Amino acid sequence: MPSSAQAIKQVLMSDIETIYWLERVDSTQLELRRKLQENPDMAHLSAVVAASQAKGRGRGVSKWHDTPGNSMLLSVLLRWPVPVKESFDINRWVCARLSSVLPEKVKFKWPNDLMVRDRKLGGMLIENHWGSSGIKSSVLGLGMNVRASHMDLARSISMETLGAEADVMLWVQEIMAALRPQALEFGDVPALRKRYDQLLWGRDQWHRYEVDGVPFDARVAHVQPSGYLGLELKNGTVVHYDLDTVKWLHPFSE
Repeated sequence: MPSSAQAIKQVLMSDIETIYWLERVDSTQLELRRKLQENPDMAHLSAVVAASQAKGRGRGVSKWHDTPGNSMLLSVLLRWPVPVKESFDINRWVCARLSSVLPEKVKFKWPNDLMVRDRKLGGMLIENHWGSSGIKSSVLGLGMNVRASHMDLARSISMETLGAEADVMLWVQEIMAALRPQALEFGDVPALRKRYDQLLWGRDQWHRYEVDGVPFDARVAHVQPSGYLGLELKNGTVVHYDLDTVKWLHPFSE
């Protein structure tokens, strides 16, 4: 990892206005939000990178745990020149862009996890800022296991374990480069939605889920434009679920 902001700038800064390198923060997401409050005109692709964070979190109340120096911890400001009407399309766009640089075996578990089979590689958190006509900007937080560490190997995996480069700085560079082609151009939204469905974890295998304490077997069918998850049951019926209404039961859960 670089020892100074200057080192990271030399690697990353081509069309990025500002990037902050910090050894330790409460969370990169909170830090970038503070920077944005100080400078509301902060440029598209401004970012915060940290070697470690004390209060990393995922969606809702979930937390992100990292070992200093082993994880890529990054938050990036994404500005949309044309307001985005459907918030989950931003999630789709991010996943499509990440898929262009991550190993092919990495899939995206609805709504925000990066998975390799039943093991978690990373997670993301997207916070959207709305205007009168749609979403004007988003703050993307991304945490990814790069180097193998004393992680729960039954549930987690790293880029190093996958045989990919175990260089945190390299992955920061790769991710930033993937996000650079304008976000800004959603282009063909139906094609984007179709591409996202193809990247979904759980499409080709039956998994155990739970709703209201009742377990059942299902596989992912698709995600609706609004972001609802469609699960195909054993009888062929597809049932749709909102966030926090359905839970995947990890095979190693007690």
